Amino acid sequence: MAKPKLATCTLAGCFGCHMSFLDIDERLIELAELADLDKSPLDDKKQFDCLVDVGLVEGGCANEHDVHVLRQFRKNCRVLVSVGA
Repeated sequence: MAKPKLATCTLAGCFGCHMSFLDIDERLIELAELADLDKSPLDDKKQFDCLVDVGLVEGGCANEHDVHVLRQFRKNCRVLVSVGA
């Protein structure tokens, strides 16, 4: 069985959720065994155009660019989950 694909995206926000994600330390290795991380602001991908199983989005839409990024991200996620406060 193929591993589910996971992606993350950040909009207008403090980036704290992504920092907390990194703060799970060695559990990142366990996560990597369970899922493939396809896109994240932590990598250098500028465009996101592949289909993933779960997308995690952090932050809000403060401008037109954020709205555009969110719409593009949503198109490529089977399930979209908003994280953060």
